[in-house]
Amino acid sequence: MIASIQQETGNAISTMQQGNTLMQEGLSLNAKVASALAQIDEQSRSAGHQFAAITTATQEQSSTATMLSSNLQSIAMANSEQRQVMSNLAITAQELNGLATELRNEVDRFR
Repeated sequence: MIASIQQETGNAISTMQQGNTLMQEGLSLNAKVASALAQIDEQSRSAGHQFAAITTATQEQSSTATMLSSNLQSIAMANSEQRQVMSNLAITAQELNGLATELRNEVDRFR
Protein backbone atom coordinates (compact mmCIF):
# COMPACT_ATOMS: atom_id res chain seq x y z
CA MET A 1 0.00 0.00 0.00
CA ILE A 2 2.79 2.45 0.87
CA ALA A 3 4.55 1.43 -2.29
CA SER A 4 1.35 2.12 -4.21
CA ILE A 5 1.04 5.58 -2.62
CA GLN A 6 4.70 6.28 -3.34
CA GLN A 7 4.21 5.15 -6.92
CA GLU A 8 1.11 7.34 -7.32
CA THR A 9 2.94 10.26 -5.72
CA GLY A 10 5.87 9.72 -8.10
CA ASN A 11 3.44 9.59 -11.03
CA ALA A 12 1.78 12.79 -9.82
CA ILE A 13 5.16 14.52 -9.47
CA SER A 14 6.19 13.30 -12.91
CA THR A 15 2.90 14.50 -14.40
CA MET A 16 3.29 17.89 -12.68
CA GLN A 17 6.85 18.21 -14.00
CA GLN A 18 5.65 17.35 -17.51
CA GLY A 19 2.83 19.88 -17.11
CA ASN A 20 5.32 22.48 -15.91
CA THR A 21 7.59 21.76 -18.90
CA LEU A 22 4.63 22.02 -21.28
CA MET A 23 3.55 25.25 -19.60
CA GLN A 24 7.07 26.71 -20.00
CA GLU A 25 7.08 25.69 -23.67
CA GLY A 26 3.63 27.25 -24.09
CA LEU A 27 4.80 30.48 -22.46
CA SER A 28 7.85 30.53 -24.72
CA LEU A 29 5.65 29.99 -27.79
CA ASN A 30 3.25 32.71 -26.59
CA ALA A 31 6.18 35.12 -26.25
CA LYS A 32 7.31 34.28 -29.79
CA VAL A 33 3.77 34.76 -31.12
CA ALA A 34 3.49 38.09 -29.28
CA SER A 35 6.83 39.18 -30.76
CA ALA A 36 5.73 38.13 -34.26
CA LEU A 37 2.42 39.99 -33.85
CA ALA A 38 4.29 43.10 -32.68
CA GLN A 39 6.51 42.93 -35.77
CA ILE A 40 3.47 42.48 -38.01
CA ASP A 41 1.82 45.47 -36.33
CA GLU A 42 4.97 47.58 -36.77
CA GLN A 43 5.32 46.58 -40.42
CA SER A 44 1.63 47.26 -40.99
CA ARG A 45 1.98 50.74 -39.50
CA SER A 46 5.11 51.34 -41.59
CA ALA A 47 3.26 50.24 -44.73
CA GLY A 48 0.40 52.56 -43.79
CA HIS A 49 2.81 55.49 -43.44
CA GLN A 50 4.45 54.63 -46.75
CA PHE A 51 1.05 54.38 -48.43
CA ALA A 52 0.10 57.79 -47.01
CA ALA A 53 3.39 59.25 -48.28
CA ILE A 54 2.81 57.75 -51.73
CA THR A 55 -0.74 59.11 -51.76
CA THR A 56 0.50 62.58 -50.80
CA ALA A 57 3.23 62.49 -53.45
CA THR A 58 0.73 61.34 -56.08
CA GLN A 59 -1.65 64.17 -55.14
CA GLU A 60 1.20 66.69 -55.33
CA GLN A 61 2.26 65.36 -58.74
CA SER A 62 -1.33 65.53 -59.97
CA SER A 63 -1.64 69.10 -58.72
CA THR A 64 1.65 70.03 -60.37
CA ALA A 65 0.57 68.41 -63.64
CA THR A 66 -2.71 70.33 -63.56
CA MET A 67 -0.89 73.59 -62.89
CA LEU A 68 1.61 72.83 -65.66
CA SER A 69 -1.21 72.10 -68.09
CA SER A 70 -2.89 75.37 -67.17
CA ASN A 71 0.38 77.26 -67.64
CA LEU A 72 0.93 75.63 -71.04
CA GLN A 73 -2.58 76.65 -72.10
CA SER A 74 -1.86 80.22 -70.97
CA ILE A 75 1.39 80.23 -72.96
CA ALA A 76 -0.41 78.88 -76.03
CA MET A 77 -3.07 81.57 -75.70
CA ALA A 78 -0.41 84.28 -75.28
CA ASN A 79 1.41 82.98 -78.38
CA SER A 80 -1.84 83.09 -80.34
CA GLU A 81 -2.47 86.66 -79.21
CA GLN A 82 1.11 87.63 -80.11
CA ARG A 83 0.69 86.12 -83.59
CA GLN A 84 -2.48 88.18 -84.04
CA VAL A 85 -0.68 91.34 -82.87
CA MET A 86 2.23 90.62 -85.23
CA SER A 87 -0.21 90.08 -88.09
CA ASN A 88 -1.93 93.37 -87.28
CA LEU A 89 1.45 95.12 -87.08
CA ALA A 90 2.43 93.70 -90.48
CA ILE A 91 -0.82 94.96 -92.00
CA THR A 92 -0.33 98.36 -90.37
CA ALA A 93 3.27 98.49 -91.64
CA GLN A 94 2.07 97.73 -95.17
CA GLU A 95 -0.57 100.44 -94.88
CA LEU A 96 2.04 102.91 -93.59
CA ASN A 97 4.34 101.94 -96.45
CA GLY A 98 1.52 102.60 -98.89
CA LEU A 99 0.77 105.96 -97.26
CA ALA A 100 4.47 106.88 -97.31
CA THR A 101 4.59 106.04 -101.02
CA GLU A 102 1.51 108.17 -101.67
CA LEU A 103 2.99 111.00 -99.63
CA ARG A 104 6.26 110.85 -101.62
CA ASN A 105 4.30 110.90 -104.84
CA GLU A 106 2.33 113.94 -103.67
CA VAL A 107 5.51 115.72 -102.53
CA ASP A 108 7.20 114.88 -105.84
CA ARG A 109 4.24 116.35 -107.68
CA PHE A 110 4.67 119.69 -105.96
CA ARG A 111 8.40 119.95 -106.71
